[in-house]
Amino acid sequence: MAALEPRLYLPFIAYTEQVGAPYANCRYGITVFDGQHAFFDIVENLNAGWYLSFNVAWTPPGPSQSEFVQMVRLSQGRTLRSGTDVCGPNYGYEITPPLTDAGLGALVDHNPGALWIVGNEPDRLGQDDVCPQQYARAYHDVYQFIKGRDPTARIAVAGLVEVTPGRLQYLDIVWNTYRQLYGTSMPVDVWTMHIYILSETGGGDAHIALGTDPALAIPFSFNCSDPNSYCHAEHDDMNLFIQQVEMMRQWMKDHDYRDRPLLITEYGILKPYDYYGTCTVERCPPQGLEGCFCDENGETFHPRRVAEFMEATFDYLSTARSATLGYPDDDNRLVQQWLWYSLVAATEAGKASDLADPDNAYALTLVGQRWQSYVRNLPPNYDLYPSRVASSVVRSGGTPPVTATLTVWIANEGDAFLSSVSRVTFYRDAALSDPIGSALVSGISGCRMREVAVTVQWPGLSPGMHEFWVEVDSEGWIRELDETNNVGRGVVLVDPFSVYLPLVTQ
Repeated sequence: MAALEPRLYLPFIAYTEQVGAPYANCRYGITVFDGQHAFFDIVENLNAGWYLSFNVAWTPPGPSQSEFVQMVRLSQGRTLRSGTDVCGPNYGYEITPPLTDAGLGALVDHNPGALWIVGNEPDRLGQDDVCPQQYARAYHDVYQFIKGRDPTARIAVAGLVEVTPGRLQYLDIVWNTYRQLYGTSMPVDVWTMHIYILSETGGGDAHIALGTDPALAIPFSFNCSDPNSYCHAEHDDMNLFIQQVEMMRQWMKDHDYRDRPLLITEYGILKPYDYYGTCTVERCPPQGLEGCFCDENGETFHPRRVAEFMEATFDYLSTARSATLGYPDDDNRLVQQWLWYSLVAATEAGKASDLADPDNAYALTLVGQRWQSYVRNLPPNYDLYPSRVASSVVRSGGTPPVTATLTVWIANEGDAFLSSVSRVTFYRDAALSDPIGSALVSGISGCRMREVAVTVQWPGLSPGMHEFWVEVDSEGWIRELDETNNVGRGVVLVDPFSVYLPLVTQ
């Protein structure tokens, strides 16, 4: 028998996608409220990749893989009045936290690179309640303050209650006021919207948008076939849901913001289902049923109905694209991320949408179970790329050679938080064959929500221009959606005032 050749058996290591396992999916998010002590594990187990609590936080309280969105709140010092509100030019406004070093400044310094939303439903009595002219001023003040302390921060306009002709007029007034006051279009990193199908007059829940023409408001009607009004049964109408998305994207395009992401920062069902804990039916008898809220078709907003609406919105939002309205940097998707209202609503409005039951140790409701089943079965995906490569000038002080610090910022366009490790390598040549150095990186949020900086040192540089290239995931450890966008380029200038360039004349 021939002698066997000695062999070394190494373990086989492969990247696997764990469908059904918890991971932070940045497209799907949840609103929460302070004091909901059990939401930490729930948000993680629902694969929610982002969340907000309608305020600011020094240290976000949720899972580290889920991004917390900061929200600055606004208010106007005036008495609430019923009916149409008149917005005058002399109203003041307040910003919370205040624009001071100890107020908002400390929070910005402590949370670099965060997303900050300026206000919440400023168009509505009972929320931030700010007239559009004053909102333009408040947005300007907050934007300048935050960007002055953290240029990497992203600033977003507040989501209005819904998207209707009256609400779009509110945005028109904000946009026009900003241009008149500051001589330029509003600098907006991210646009947000809320989607609720609510009437604005006739006892409508949305109210007339502050400072807008009442004739634009959508009235309430029990006649659901009337195209000019909203009835209760249309509260979960997918055609009207889609219409609001398209109207918002059209407004953005008309105002030169098509190249900005659009986030839905609140949507769900606000119509109640069970007033007293006694409603258990999906359809009401003709005479109605005490404790149940019944629409014009005699149907309640029961858990199965809410879950089916939620799943229909997920189907639409995850696939809706438009070559003329969509966001070009996200494959022309109309909406980049969305937040469901809510984990547990603070009032009766929204309880039908609750994902967890605080009276049952925060166990998942039927809606929560359907959320978990839907999102857990989405495979995670990643797409790393160099979002920014720093070019720099280095002076030797007359004693070259010198060492330069090379920096690249890595972003992830996929929908999953990258918890595993990837290698980033810097090179002297475009062929990526002569490495300068490398570093390991992990913990990168999806949807480009936050960048991660990577640095290496490049020693021995003489006066002159030195190009370098950087490759993300240079070892190919991560399976990415796009493997062609991983390389960036930068330049280091050493002693530029000592470099003599040839004189060229014509």
